[in-house]
Amino acid sequence: MSESSLAIRARSLVKRFPRAQGWRDLVGMLPDRRDRHDITALDGVDLAVRRGEVFGLVGPNGAGKTTLIKVLCTLILPTAGHARVNGYDLQQEQAIRASVGLVAGDERSFYWRLTGRDNLVFFGRLHGLGRWRAAERAEELMAQVGLAEVADRWFQTYSTGMRQRLAIARGILHAPAILFMDEPTLSLDPNATRRIHALIRDELVGRQGTTVFLATHRLDEATALCDRVAILDRGRVRACGTLAELRELLSGGQRYEIVVRGLAQPEQALNGLPCDLGIQVHAGADTRLTFTTLDHSDALQHVLERLWTAGGTIQAVHSQPVSLEEVFALVTGADWGGAVG
Repeated sequence: MSESSLAIRARSLVKRFPRAQGWRDLVGMLPDRRDRHDITALDGVDLAVRRGEVFGLVGPNGAGKTTLIKVLCTLILPTAGHARVNGYDLQQEQAIRASVGLVAGDERSFYWRLTGRDNLVFFGRLHGLGRWRAAERAEELMAQVGLAEVADRWFQTYSTGMRQRLAIARGILHAPAILFMDEPTLSLDPNATRRIHALIRDELVGRQGTTVFLATHRLDEATALCDRVAILDRGRVRACGTLAELRELLSGGQRYEIVVRGLAQPEQALNGLPCDLGIQVHAGADTRLTFTTLDHSDALQHVLERLWTAGGTIQAVHSQPVSLEEVFALVTGADWGGAVG
């Protein structure tokens, strides 16, 4: 991967924050304890993001996703390490800020007593657009994000989905080369989410060639939108690649479903298997068994042999590759129970 093809290149990025101290530390009575209380949000992050791709960043709560975005947008300085964004070093703050857009999941910086249109014109002027160009751009983007009919309503009357779409419009006012999106579909309903996904996939990336850096708490969103995904955990990138490449971490793992007939006690037939597969048994007219293999290539054969020996008749065997959820759980050591933040 050549450097010229990269929109973002980060090397060994570190960010530490001082933890809140007690009053003794604040007045300097125990100065030797200060460094021991630093919080490490980023711990040597290496990333390479290609131009024109949707790059996903997922991780548990507190993994450092928002901190990484703030560092790359020059909103905060790293403690150590280097990065280039659109070819600029992090020290070139103005050049980077002019070439990137930022959309946060919990947007609170709009002016509530201005209309949606007036908000966009105002921020367009801050980006250096002329008066007429700012108004023209606001008109274009309100239509693009589906807000043309409510453009002249006060912002305070907008629903959560409308506000989020307006935040995306503001993020691309100046046609940035890179759009950073920090949980852009947070708290949105399915229809609003689909609209934003279509905007990202079809318009921003498909037509304009924008690089989208997407931090999301939803693994299904990362799977649907992202060309490549990085898993960030405790400030470190634990894995990065396409979904197919991440699945290789599970040694070609598969999820199996077996439908069997004629077994009164399938659990007993499966006692003593050479490996613990965590098989789930679902009773019904036919018994359905589901399990996921990680690195046991002969696991299916063992299960089928046990079922045959116990007198069961195999009706069907279905398989599918493991999902990003299994990869996430393997890499972070977390139990998957829904979204991650």
